[in-house]
Amino acid sequence: MLLTEFGRDDGQLRIMITRGGRRIAVTEPLPERAETISLATITYAPSVILTGVKSLSYAANMQATRIAESQGADEAVLVQPDSTVLEPPTSSVFWVSPQGGLRTPALGAGVLESITRDRMVKALSVEEGSWPIADLRAAGEAFLASTTREIQAVAAIDGAELAEAPGPRTREAQEAFAATLEQEL
Repeated sequence: MLLTEFGRDDGQLRIMITRGGRRIAVTEPLPERAETISLATITYAPSVILTGVKSLSYAANMQATRIAESQGADEAVLVQPDSTVLEPPTSSVFWVSPQGGLRTPALGAGVLESITRDRMVKALSVEEGSWPIADLRAAGEAFLASTTREIQAVAAIDGAELAEAPGPRTREAQEAFAATLEQEL
Protein backbone atom coordinates (compact mmCIF):
# COMPACT_ATOMS: atom_id res chain seq x y z
CA MET A 1 0.00 0.00 0.00
CA LEU A 2 2.84 2.40 0.84
CA LEU A 3 4.49 1.81 -2.55
CA THR A 4 1.16 2.09 -4.37
CA GLU A 5 0.57 5.44 -2.73
CA PHE A 6 4.11 6.60 -3.65
CA GLY A 7 3.55 5.87 -7.33
CA ARG A 8 5.64 4.49 -10.16
CA ASP A 9 8.43 7.08 -10.10
CA ASP A 10 11.94 6.10 -9.05
CA GLY A 11 12.36 6.52 -5.34
CA GLN A 12 13.76 4.98 -2.24
CA LEU A 13 12.10 2.93 0.44
CA ARG A 14 13.76 3.15 3.82
CA ILE A 15 12.87 0.40 6.30
CA MET A 16 13.90 0.90 9.91
CA ILE A 17 13.56 -1.59 12.72
CA THR A 18 13.81 -0.10 16.18
CA ARG A 19 15.39 -1.72 19.20
CA GLY A 20 11.85 -2.31 20.50
CA GLY A 21 10.90 -4.20 17.34
CA ARG A 22 8.83 -1.48 15.68
CA ARG A 23 9.01 -1.33 11.91
CA ILE A 24 8.97 2.02 10.18
CA ALA A 25 8.78 2.39 6.41
CA VAL A 26 9.30 5.68 4.59
CA THR A 27 9.28 6.47 0.88
CA GLU A 28 10.92 9.47 -0.73
CA PRO A 29 12.00 10.58 -4.21
CA LEU A 30 15.59 9.94 -5.25
CA PRO A 31 17.73 13.06 -4.90
CA GLU A 32 18.92 14.73 -8.10
CA ARG A 33 22.58 13.96 -8.84
CA ALA A 34 25.02 15.76 -11.11
CA GLU A 35 27.12 13.72 -13.53
CA THR A 36 30.25 14.47 -11.49
CA ILE A 37 31.08 15.29 -7.89
CA SER A 38 34.05 16.83 -6.08
CA LEU A 39 35.48 15.37 -2.87
CA ALA A 40 37.37 16.77 0.11
CA THR A 41 39.27 14.48 2.45
CA ILE A 42 38.06 14.66 6.04
CA THR A 43 39.99 12.98 8.84
CA TYR A 44 37.81 10.59 10.81
CA ALA A 45 38.70 8.29 13.70
CA PRO A 46 35.97 5.63 13.70
CA SER A 47 35.11 3.75 16.84
CA VAL A 48 35.74 0.02 16.61
CA ILE A 49 32.30 -0.42 18.17
CA LEU A 50 30.61 1.11 15.12
CA THR A 51 32.95 -0.20 12.40
CA GLY A 52 30.87 -1.61 9.56
CA VAL A 53 27.57 -0.73 11.26
CA LYS A 54 24.78 0.92 9.29
CA SER A 55 22.92 2.84 11.97
CA LEU A 56 20.18 5.44 12.07
CA SER A 57 22.63 8.02 13.37
CA TYR A 58 24.18 9.79 10.42
CA ALA A 59 25.30 12.74 12.56
CA ALA A 60 29.06 12.24 12.07
CA ASN A 61 28.62 11.47 8.37
CA MET A 62 26.51 14.54 7.72
CA GLN A 63 28.95 16.71 9.67
CA ALA A 64 31.75 15.39 7.44
CA THR A 65 29.72 16.40 4.38
CA ARG A 66 29.12 19.89 5.84
CA ILE A 67 32.87 20.28 6.49
CA ALA A 68 33.63 19.19 2.90
CA GLU A 69 31.07 21.67 1.56
CA SER A 70 32.66 24.46 3.62
CA GLN A 71 35.91 23.64 1.78
CA GLY A 72 34.19 24.01 -1.60
CA ALA A 73 33.60 20.30 -2.29
CA ASP A 74 30.32 18.47 -2.84
CA GLU A 75 31.06 15.49 -0.59
CA ALA A 76 33.54 14.16 1.96
CA VAL A 77 35.75 11.13 1.71
CA LEU A 78 36.63 9.88 5.17
CA VAL A 79 40.29 9.20 5.91
CA GLN A 80 41.74 7.71 9.09
CA PRO A 81 44.24 9.78 11.12
CA ASP A 82 47.06 7.63 9.64
CA SER A 83 45.86 8.78 6.15
CA THR A 84 44.24 5.46 5.18
CA VAL A 85 41.29 5.98 2.81
CA LEU A 86 37.90 4.80 4.13
CA GLU A 87 34.77 5.89 2.26
CA PRO A 88 32.39 8.79 1.68
CA PRO A 89 29.56 9.19 4.22
CA THR A 90 26.86 7.42 2.18
CA SER A 91 28.67 5.61 -0.63
CA SER A 92 31.74 3.61 -1.58
CA VAL A 93 34.74 5.06 -3.41
CA PHE A 94 36.60 3.40 -6.27
CA TRP A 95 39.59 4.81 -8.16
CA VAL A 96 42.09 3.93 -10.85
CA SER A 97 45.48 3.76 -9.17
CA PRO A 98 48.64 5.27 -10.65
CA GLN A 99 49.55 1.68 -11.62
CA GLY A 100 46.25 1.30 -13.54
CA GLY A 101 44.26 -1.00 -11.24
CA LEU A 102 40.76 -0.25 -9.99
CA ARG A 103 40.88 0.04 -6.19
CA THR A 104 38.53 0.32 -3.23
CA PRO A 105 39.19 0.09 0.52
CA ALA A 106 38.93 -3.43 1.96
CA LEU A 107 36.17 -4.29 4.40
CA GLY A 108 38.87 -4.86 7.04
CA ALA A 109 39.64 -1.13 6.94
CA GLY A 110 36.24 -0.53 8.53
CA VAL A 111 34.11 0.40 5.53
CA LEU A 112 30.49 -0.62 5.25
CA GLU A 113 29.79 -3.92 3.51
CA SER A 114 27.20 -2.39 1.22
CA ILE A 115 25.22 -4.24 -1.42
CA THR A 116 26.30 -1.89 -4.21
CA ARG A 117 29.98 -2.12 -3.23
CA ASP A 118 29.68 -5.91 -3.20
CA ARG A 119 28.11 -6.00 -6.67
CA MET A 120 30.73 -3.69 -8.14
CA VAL A 121 33.61 -5.70 -6.63
CA LYS A 122 32.11 -8.86 -8.15
CA ALA A 123 31.34 -7.30 -11.56
CA LEU A 124 34.65 -5.47 -12.06
CA SER A 125 38.29 -6.40 -11.53
CA VAL A 126 38.84 -4.54 -8.24
CA GLU A 127 41.80 -4.53 -5.88
CA GLU A 128 40.63 -4.35 -2.26
CA GLY A 129 43.19 -3.12 0.23
CA SER A 130 44.45 -0.43 2.53
CA TRP A 131 45.78 2.65 0.73
CA PRO A 132 46.99 6.07 1.82
CA ILE A 133 45.21 9.19 0.65
CA ALA A 134 48.18 9.92 -1.63
CA ASP A 135 47.12 6.94 -3.78
CA LEU A 136 43.57 8.29 -4.16
CA ARG A 137 44.86 11.80 -4.86
CA ALA A 138 47.11 10.38 -7.60
CA ALA A 139 44.16 8.70 -9.36
CA GLY A 140 43.43 9.65 -12.94
CA GLU A 141 39.81 8.57 -12.51
CA ALA A 142 37.45 7.81 -9.60
CA PHE A 143 33.78 7.23 -8.90
CA LEU A 144 31.33 6.80 -6.05
CA ALA A 145 28.84 3.93 -5.86
CA SER A 146 25.66 3.52 -3.84
CA THR A 147 22.14 2.25 -4.34
CA THR A 148 20.58 5.70 -4.66
CA ARG A 149 23.60 7.45 -6.22
CA GLU A 150 24.30 4.53 -8.56
CA ILE A 151 27.68 5.33 -10.19
CA GLN A 152 28.84 8.97 -10.06
CA ALA A 153 32.13 10.20 -11.51
CA VAL A 154 34.52 12.15 -9.27
CA ALA A 155 35.79 15.31 -10.97
CA ALA A 156 38.15 16.59 -8.24
CA ILE A 157 39.73 15.55 -4.95
CA ASP A 158 40.87 18.24 -2.51
CA GLY A 159 40.60 20.83 -5.30
CA ALA A 160 42.78 18.92 -7.78
CA GLU A 161 40.90 17.97 -10.94
CA LEU A 162 41.09 14.38 -12.14
CA ALA A 163 42.18 13.70 -15.72
CA GLU A 164 38.94 11.95 -16.70
CA ALA A 165 35.46 12.43 -15.25
CA PRO A 166 33.76 10.26 -16.24
CA GLY A 167 36.46 8.04 -17.67
CA PRO A 168 36.40 4.56 -19.20
CA ARG A 169 36.43 2.66 -15.89
CA THR A 170 33.56 4.81 -14.60
CA ARG A 171 31.59 4.09 -17.78
CA GLU A 172 32.39 0.39 -17.33
CA ALA A 173 31.07 0.60 -13.75
CA GLN A 174 27.91 2.39 -14.91
CA GLU A 175 27.28 -0.39 -17.44
CA ALA A 176 27.98 -3.08 -14.83
CA PHE A 177 25.61 -1.40 -12.36
CA ALA A 178 22.85 -1.19 -14.99
CA ALA A 179 23.36 -4.86 -15.96
CA THR A 180 23.32 -5.97 -12.31
CA LEU A 181 20.17 -3.95 -11.64
CA GLU A 182 18.48 -5.44 -14.72
CA GLN A 183 19.46 -8.97 -13.70
CA GLU A 184 18.44 -8.64 -10.06
CA LEU A 185 15.14 -6.86 -10.68
